[in-house]
Amino acid sequence: MKKLVVYIHGKGGSAAEAEHYKKLFPAYDVIGFDYQAQTPWDAVSEFTAFFTPLRQQYDTIVLLANSIGAFFSMSALSEKFID
Repeated sequence: MKKLVVYIHGKGGSAAEAEHYKKLFPAYDVIGFDYQAQTPWDAVSEFTAFFTPLRQQYDTIVLLANSIGAFFSMSALSEKFID
């Protein structure tokens, strides 16, 4: 069973911040997502394109998001790609 944590940063953040969470999720692959969207409607297509192939590769996907990254994630992904 393949498991993944996707970290989504807030404004001014970086996908590299995902490194901080690897020790908290030893049974999961942990990656960051460096999105470019500035609005929720732009996030829909960008987040969908990012998460679609991941959903095919992983049995479980957990979202770890911060600030506006969390808002964009919930707006764009609502019940589609995350567990």
